Formats: sequence, C-alpha cells, structure tokens
Amino acid sequence: MIQELMPVVLIFNNVAPNSNINFTFTTLGASWSLGALSGDSMGFTVAAQNASGQPQSCIQKIEFNEGMLAIRTSSDNSSLGAFTMTLFLRVTPGVDYLQGYCTLNNDATVMAFFGAQRGMEWRNGRISAVLRNPESNTRGVLVTVQGAAPGNRISLELSTKKGLGLATWSLGPIFSEAGGIRMASAKGSVPLASLTYNSRQIVFETAKNTSSAETLDFFLLAYIIWEPIDLPYIYLKTTCDSNVSLYAHVGNRQPQLVSQTDTVFTL
Repeated sequence: MIQELMPVVLIFNNVAPNSNINFTFTTLGASWSLGALSGDSMGFTVAAQNASGQPQSCIQKIEFNEGMLAIRTSSDNSSLGAFTMTLFLRVTPGVDYLQGYCTLNNDATVMAFFGAQRGMEWRNGRISAVLRNPESNTRGVLVTVQGAAPGNRISLELSTKKGLGLATWSLGPIFSEAGGIRMASAKGSVPLASLTYNSRQIVFETAKNTSSAETLDFFLLAYIIWEPIDLPYIYLKTTCDSNVSLYAHVGNRQPQLVSQTDTVFTL
C-alpha cells in the first residue's frame, strides 16, 4: 500500500541537560521516516542553539525506528537547552490522527508542526495530533533572506516553463487547521517597511530606520499551487542587491540559493 509522506518540524524548548526524551506512537499506520528516496530530499536534520542564538552542542545521542524517537541530551551543559529537529511521518491512507506518549522534563515543551498545519504544543505525558492529508498540488516554500541592508528591495518571482503548466503563490491549503503564511526574524522583530504578496511575485522592502551597519535576516513561509498535478518543476528568480542571499526550501526538498536568473526547483 502506498503511504503518504508528511514533513514534521519539532521545536524543543527548556530541555534539561542529561535527560532522556522519548516519543512513542500507539497509532497503527503512522511511523517516523527519513523522507523520500529522491536525491534532494531533506531527510533528518537537527539544529541546536543556546539562549543567545549561537550554535550549541546540547545533544548526546539520537535514535529512532518506525514508532519511537529517543534523544539523550548532553551532560556538559548546566542550562536548559533548545533545538529544532526535522524529519518525516509516513502515513497510511485513511489514518487521520496520531496518538502516543512522550517523556520530557516538566519544564520542557515541544511545538510539533505536521505538514501545512498550525503547530501544537506537547508536554510530558500523552500526545495526539489530527493529521490532514497533504494537498497533491500544494507545497510550502520556506524563503530565507540573509544579508539584507536597510532600504533594500527584494523580489522573488515564480514561473514555469512555457506550455508545461501554471504555478502561483497562494495562502496555503484550504482547511480549518491550515497554518497559512508566516513571517519571522531571528532578532525578534521583522525588519520590513512593506511586503507585497500576489500570485506571481513576493516583494520585500526592508525598513530604513535601522542601523546602517546591521544586516537584516528573516524568513517567510509561503505556499504555491500548480496545475497540472504532474508538473515536474518550477522556476524561482530573485531581483536584489548583491549583498543579499535568498534561499528557498520547497516542500521536503533541500534548500537552494535562488539566482537572479531562473533557478529550477523540483516538486
């Protein structure tokens, strides 16, 4: 039986050092996965940071199988840790929920994001989630902007090969728990004067009332829809100053630098 792959993001906060974290599923037909067999699938990733946002080694060991994920945090850190993990859920058609339990220290929380759904908070004890089947012609696109300066204008244009199909930006899947577009900055405030979001183009204009020596990094979670269903790839192109780097992460594919000429992204 063909199973659906659903990307999962787990954001851990206030995790105690030298502790065992466990997630175990009790729902049949739902299991952890490393992702698709394609060469540019994201697979499994972990990123950890300390309270000041700097990279930090706070994990000692990770292991998982189809129904269990176990993490051992490092013992050489006296403060509570934070880290983000991405992997995949393999779901049998007809399975529309997930149940299980997790073991965490009492202060720890996990924000769990499944596909294009809004995040849900998990704590020590029983866990559950409603699972929405991914739309076959919708993908989330994580757009990351790095190195922008105050007053920059940055555009991201979406297109397809002429005669092959049509792709447009959208606000996301149409169901009640859909996450929709989301924007954030690592420094706590989004450094924009304006944002224009239409069917073919996204345009950022960075704020001018910030320090001229400061670089402005931020990200936008956007969505695309396309037709026909079997459209194999899209083009993304940016127009920006040379100091700006713009990366796009389409669905469960690896992120790629967007050039100022058409850049191919597979669907």
